[in-house]
Amino acid sequence: MQIAIGTYDHTRALKDGSVSLPDVSFDFVEVSPITRAFRHMATQQAYDVSEMALATYLLARVYDKPIVGLPIVLVRSSLLPGLVTAEGSPVTDPRELRGKTLGVRSYTQTSGVWVRGILADAYGLDLSSLNWVTFEGAHVDEYQDPANVSRAPADNNIVDMVKSGELAAAIGVPLGEGLRTLLPDAAAAEAEWASKSGVRTVNHIVAVKKDLVDRDPQLPRKLTDLFERARGSDGASVPPSGIEPNRKAFETLARYAYEQAVTPRQLTLEEQFPHS
Repeated sequence: MQIAIGTYDHTRALKDGSVSLPDVSFDFVEVSPITRAFRHMATQQAYDVSEMALATYLLARVYDKPIVGLPIVLVRSSLLPGLVTAEGSPVTDPRELRGKTLGVRSYTQTSGVWVRGILADAYGLDLSSLNWVTFEGAHVDEYQDPANVSRAPADNNIVDMVKSGELAAAIGVPLGEGLRTLLPDAAAAEAEWASKSGVRTVNHIVAVKKDLVDRDPQLPRKLTDLFERARGSDGASVPPSGIEPNRKAFETLARYAYEQAVTPRQLTLEEQFPHS
């Protein structure tokens, strides 16, 4: 089986062969960064098993791509520290973004969906008042951006546009010279939202070719067990997998995706993970 996943503490044992499946040989395809694998898996099913951003997977389900998601959490990221603005910007409260233009790599980027949803839920920001500039399209070609989203010219750079003030802020941009987090203590703000909402965000899960699952209905369980064994005895330090530990995250991102016109309807857990 061809498999494209990132190298993390909780996948290392799988990649080095310490854990395996009987009668299955894994051919690990190294894709760097791993995000480049998502489009190929969603549109072409380029791998048998692949890591995939959760929002990309929701789009793939909506557009009936022949892949099956497993609630195996590979990446869980801190998000609000990635909401940045220019160092000299007077904005310190998300509510001050009303009516402004922000940047994000792609409108359907998972971190963007999460941050927009948190800004609406935690701060009451009216998302319909915002305009967005993106730098690439969705991983699923059938998707069309909403009317309040425009594409930056090919020679424009998101960091430079934030620094110049063309963009009031941007999501998913690493801090660097001339930039600061929009929220003075972004990590604490996110921790407070997580405590109140009970949501621990999920960024990346595992997707499998549907025809493989059709041929072997036990494959989702086998792969789930395999990834669980790869976590090892230090499992507490890595993201918990499964529906129940992540129910609120899966349901919340599905709601955010619908509210933000990423998906035309809110996918249920059964639709997201029909084999789990």
